[in-house]
Amino acid sequence: MHTISKFFSCAVMSVFATDRLAEEDYRFAFSPLAGKSCVTQVDDRATGARTTECPGVHGYRLHIIEDDERVTVNVIAPDRRSFALDYWGVITRGFSTLGRRAEWVIHTDGGRSIPVAVIVRVDTLDQRDPEHPQARPLLAVAKIRRDTACVTHRIDASKPGAAALAREAASESAAPCLHEIAATTPEKG
Repeated sequence: MHTISKFFSCAVMSVFATDRLAEEDYRFAFSPLAGKSCVTQVDDRATGARTTECPGVHGYRLHIIEDDERVTVNVIAPDRRSFALDYWGVITRGFSTLGRRAEWVIHTDGGRSIPVAVIVRVDTLDQRDPEHPQARPLLAVAKIRRDTACVTHRIDASKPGAAALAREAASESAAPCLHEIAATTPEKG
């Protein structure tokens, strides 16, 4: 019985998120995070640090920065401005890799399509218990605004309905940046 109710909850949540986004003129597109359409440049031969530039949508591109077995992404606007998403600071400090593609959330307003968010899967290695490290999949949801882009949500990708939750989070226009929340949270102790 528990499995049926869990399935029903995920189905309802997925339908709700999809309907909400459709009503607001959102659509989704995917772009690669590796492969023939991406160009890789080695930044440091000694450490293996490298930057890969991949196409996005509507003139946007993604720079994937890999260093010390960790990865982060910068959003590159059509005018070549770069917005660092800082996965190393707001998603995970552990070893990480990316999924195979990015999901773009595109808003259409007056016949003009504008990317307003990008969702990327980040696979990280949770090493809180060094004897038993655990793989942990996350979805990084980043808002793209006129003069900035930042991560607003970190979603556990192993939970049922995670993709629908990420799309719903991407539609929250007033969501604060995670690095701003961390900066305003008082330290304990």
